[in-house]
Amino acid sequence: MDQIRFNNRDDGFAIAEVAGTAFNPFRDVSICRVKDDVPYGGVIFCNYTEESIAMHSGGFRSNWTNRDILFVMFDYPFNQLKVNRIFGYVPEDNEHAIHINENLGFVHVVRIEGLFKNNTACLLMKMERTACRFLGIRPRTIRPNYH
Repeated sequence: MDQIRFNNRDDGFAIAEVAGTAFNPFRDVSICRVKDDVPYGGVIFCNYTEESIAMHSGGFRSNWTNRDILFVMFDYPFNQLKVNRIFGYVPEDNEHAIHINENLGFVHVVRIEGLFKNNTACLLMKMERTACRFLGIRPRTIRPNYH
């Protein structure tokens, strides 16, 4: 059975490892799609400023996204936290992540030299609330409970 799991420490650390970032369980929020108790992938939200938040995503299976996780990935920051934009920090050499972000609707903002390991540049990407096409979808199998 599919479910969305919130703020599980193990999920947060695993998503962070796949996404090439860090996870602070005392400050960051993790949201993970789980099927039959097996994590499929998810997101970490960090750097919340009321105006914006950063999102890092990582999957453990190629089919980790579905309607429910897409709903939560954008409902939580835009509708629950009421931010106006989401930022994504993507290593310049991670073409797969760049492609996924572009398909989700993120746009390029700036390139930052040496932000990641091995002096890899970062592509800062963002999604504005007004550009998010996922705010109109409804989950099929879950009811959001962000507590």
